[in-house]
Amino acid sequence: MGEVLRQPGQCAWQIFDAKVVPLLRDEYRIGKVTKARADSIDELATRIATMETMDAPALVAEIERFNAAVDTGTPFDPTVKDSRGTRGLDVPKSNWANRLDTPPFEAYGVTCGITFTFGGLAVDAEARVLGEDGGPIPGLFAAGELVGGLYYFNYPGGTGLTSGAVFGRQAGINAGRGNWG
Repeated sequence: MGEVLRQPGQCAWQIFDAKVVPLLRDEYRIGKVTKARADSIDELATRIATMETMDAPALVAEIERFNAAVDTGTPFDPTVKDSRGTRGLDVPKSNWANRLDTPPFEAYGVTCGITFTFGGLAVDAEARVLGEDGGPIPGLFAAGELVGGLYYFNYPGGTGLTSGAVFGRQAGINAGRGNWG
């Protein structure tokens, strides 16, 4: 994420070849996505360069460097951290490295954002923020992305919105009732 934020416009491109496109999550298949597709890396770089301020020859050279750095001796396994990485790059890849060598190629414009935190403030069932002593802090409520303790490893789609609605309603009801702790 830090590398993306250091880029002009704070955006970057994810590039995939035909070997990997079928493995992409549904988010890559939505209608409104910044995407380029081409039958060669040169053509893809030219298409990206027309959408962004990018040096197409430098992109081609970087992909060639990446392809040369991929550890092809380690088998690719998308179901586990497979340790198939790269060697000698400024920004190494530690797992799932694959050479970009099978057309067609696809590139997706990306930037950074926070969906919501997996940590956050502890609240009770009435959306009151809990202090270090475990009791509610008078007059302080939390809802949405501020609420912690709901997720561990990952989250089902839509649950961030559901959490905001449920705890937002609870916070509003309890604040309105003067139920401050």
